[in-house]
Formats: sequence, structure tokens, C-alpha cells
Amino acid sequence: MAPSGKPHCDTFDLIRALAAGTVCVSHLRNLMFADYHANAGIGLAAKAFYFVSNYGHTAVIVFFLLSGYFVGGSVLRQSAAGTWSWPRYLTERLSRLWVVLIPALLLTLFWDRMGIALAGGPFYLGTEGTFDQQINVVSHLGQATFACNLVFLQTLACGTYGSNGPLWSLANEFWYYLWFPACFVLLRQRRGIRAFAAAAFAVGTMVAFPSLLSGFGLWLLGVLLVVLEQRFPARSARTGWPWFTLASGAALLAALVCSRLFLLANDWIVGVPCFAFLHCILWENVRLRPALLSRIAIRFSGFSYSLYLTHFSFILFVAAVGVGRRIPFDGHGALVFAGMLVLCYAYAYAVYLLFEQNTRRVQRGLQQLRFLGIRPDSPAPHSPSRGGIG
Repeated sequence: MAPSGKPHCDTFDLIRALAAGTVCVSHLRNLMFADYHANAGIGLAAKAFYFVSNYGHTAVIVFFLLSGYFVGGSVLRQSAAGTWSWPRYLTERLSRLWVVLIPALLLTLFWDRMGIALAGGPFYLGTEGTFDQQINVVSHLGQATFACNLVFLQTLACGTYGSNGPLWSLANEFWYYLWFPACFVLLRQRRGIRAFAAAAFAVGTMVAFPSLLSGFGLWLLGVLLVVLEQRFPARSARTGWPWFTLASGAALLAALVCSRLFLLANDWIVGVPCFAFLHCILWENVRLRPALLSRIAIRFSGFSYSLYLTHFSFILFVAAVGVGRRIPFDGHGALVFAGMLVLCYAYAYAVYLLFEQNTRRVQRGLQQLRFLGIRPDSPAPHSPSRGGIG
């Protein structure tokens, strides 16, 4: 990494792309390969693979921080400029989420129904032994569960739809998107009864959904990154290495290792060092070099949301129909892993081209609907290609 005058933080794009890949790798390993203890006499390389390939949940923490930075930061900036409004914000956020979520739910239905019809068995009954799939998928494919996931109440009022367990974090993101502006706008602007009603709704749902509060704290750390960025502007120039970024990165790496070695389940153990690392990247103005790496990071970050929402049911289908059982991670297993990973990325990129890539087009179309009360010339609060999971 190297400093440059690029205003866009492609380093964050790289982190987002790696986080999405980490989630995919974790699920691929758990669904297709036997557990570590079932692989007797495996070599050092396989042991290393099992150690580093189980950070899927940790990657979601990174998504929360990035989401707070981009989405929460847009609320701060537009509120300060007097351009923020609920109609535009909700239209941008909901269209961004639904443009991929609706196809993802339908694809989950397709792959799960196909898998149940062609193979069925332990993978879809939740009895194969994998930690990531322990439910009877058929019982989660009803219309009520579909609708519940569509309005972001999964894990709160229903289960996640079908086999698509990663949908749990989308409920977190949605409610954080509502909670922060509802409280911030009241404190910042105090715009009458509507602002008080929105804040009361936010506090009421916080009380109703206490399981989301810890993640909301991590999300707010992402907002704090924006505040610190404004208080302590990035260095315009420097010579030598970005020592603070390297030191905070080392601390984050140590936290990641310790969380695996000692089975530390508290998300803040990784969340706080990650916050420090992201802040140092911004403060030392660290950007990617060479330009090819920057372009790759931006490209892979661009469809990370599609990858996150669509990979699980696809992998489960291949594991159940194409393989039939979890296999050991040996030489053949490594080839299967590499091939499946490439296939997952190709599949997610196709979904991106069909749906996610058109997010801005959908949003511009919605801006033309006068009953929404959106001014087309207002700046969008959040670029569709950046942010957290969504």
C-alpha cells in the first residue's frame, strides 16, 4: 500500500472485497469439507487452511464498521449541508437492499427446491453435521418466511429464508440504517413532532430487538470514523512507511489469531482493533498501488453484496447434489475448493450484472416518482458500490 492523492479510498474497497470472500470461503469449507477433527493426520498446510478459513462471522463485523462509515457518514454530511431528507434516504437504502435481496430470495427458493427434489437427505434436513446448516430447509421456504425476510425481520420474528443463513445480518443492517438517522436528526435538528416520532420508533424497536444492540455499537464505531476524519484530516504528504497503519494492522491480526486460539466470541475483541486500523488508513491516507491492484479491489468490492447474498444456497446445492457428502481436505479437496470458489465468484458476478449493477438506474427511476417527494438533483447519500453488506 502507498499514499496518493486519490480521493476514493480503494483500500476500503479491498477490505470489503476480502471480507465478502472470507464469508464465502468459511461457508464453502464448512459445507463441503469434513470438520477439522475428522481429518486424521492432516498436514501443516491443511491445518493452516482450517485455521484461516473460519472467519466468516468476523468478516461481518468488518461490514458493520464499513457500513457505519459510509451510510452513517452520508447522514452526517448531508445533515450538516441541509440536504438530507427521509424520502430520499429511505428510497436509496431500500432500493439498494431490495435490488439484490429479492433476486437472492428467489434464487434461494430455486436452488433449495431443486436440491431437495434431486438429493434431499442430510444436507437439507440439517443433519449432515455442518455448523452452518442445522435446520430443515423445507420448513423455512414458506411464503410467510419469504415476506418476513423481505421486510428485514429475519432472526427477530422468523428464521432466515430457506437455507440462506447469511441473511441474518441484513436485518441488522436495515435497522441500523433506521436507528441512527432517527436519533441523530432529532438531536441535530429537532424538526417537530415527526422527528420525535421517528426517534421514539427507533428507541422502541431497540427495546424490542435487544439482540441487535451490540452490532449497532460496532456500526456506530464506523460513524465515529467519519467524526475523527473530520477532526483529524488525512495527512497530505508523508515520507516513509505508514507506521500507524502497520502497527494497528498488526494489532488487528493479533486479535484475529487470539479469537481463534482462545475461542473468544466477543465481537468487540476484533471490532475495536479493526476500528483503529481503519482510522489509521484514513489518517495516513493509505491507498493501493499499483493501479491494477486498485482496479481489482474496486471491481471485486462492487459485487461483494451479490456474493454475500447468493453464495450459500448455491454451495449447498452443489454439496448435496454434486458431491453428496462432506469430503476430506486433501489434494483432491484443495482442487475442489479452488474450483468451487471460482464458480461461486462467477455465479455472483452474473447476479451482479443482472441486478446489482442496475441499482443506480432503479434509483434514478424512483426519483422521478413525484409522490415520493424526492428532488432529483439532490446528491445520493451512499454510492451503491460502497458500504457494508448492502
